[in-house]
Amino acid sequence: MTGVAGGARVARHAGKVALVTGASRGIGESIARRLASDGALVVNASIIDPTYADVPSIAFEHLDVTSPEAVRQVIGRVAGDHGRLDILVNNAGVEIEKSVPDTSVDEWDHVMSVNVRGVFLMCKFALEHLERTRGVIINMASVNAYWAEPDLAVYSTSKAAVLQLTRCIALDHAAAGVRSVAICPGYVRTEMLEHYYQSQPDPHAVRKAVTSRHPLGRLCEPEEVASLASWLASDEAGFASGQPYILDGALTTGRAFSWNDK
Repeated sequence: MTGVAGGARVARHAGKVALVTGASRGIGESIARRLASDGALVVNASIIDPTYADVPSIAFEHLDVTSPEAVRQVIGRVAGDHGRLDILVNNAGVEIEKSVPDTSVDEWDHVMSVNVRGVFLMCKFALEHLERTRGVIINMASVNAYWAEPDLAVYSTSKAAVLQLTRCIALDHAAAGVRSVAICPGYVRTEMLEHYYQSQPDPHAVRKAVTSRHPLGRLCEPEEVASLASWLASDEAGFASGQPYILDGALTTGRAFSWNDK
């Protein structure tokens, strides 16, 4: 909440319309809830309907982000029904924990289709609406866009691509007032992270090792990513564009991965 009008605090995103992909759980859900609490009307575009009965300002649109026609229709409907689109958060993503030789061609294509093609399509069809509102794109990348981690080859590659796409959009559409940024979280306590743990031979040991790697001595919470996303989407971050924002508890500050960490 920011600002004061007539003695009452004014919601940071009052009057704005936000579209968040994959907002049915984890980081996406936290972002959707935070933007809604900050005054935005939020649409969760996902393949799963979580039914936000407790938050009436969060609507749902079924969406496969890899389908050009579905993306075009959903974005057009959201912008048409609400008269505007101010915030696009590309959060939908998948992860496969494998090295290159162990990754099938179908698995490679699936991860790249959701994590990269999906972001491209959302941006492609949203930009004309965001240019009208001088809006913002927030792409969820990862610290894996910067460093290699064992058995995350295709996921890391996809997030590096998202980071570069973010920069290109920021450059190409700055004159129209559109901002494009990326959030690069480290380890966040989500179902996806738990799936990673369970894929390892000793989940408990890996969970303990992952936590101990962080200089802050803990993992990131989804709500902390949501707080950063809300700020980046706001007028307070009006000069923030073209850059990644790393949120990893100093994980990548001065330490490289070792095979002995596995």
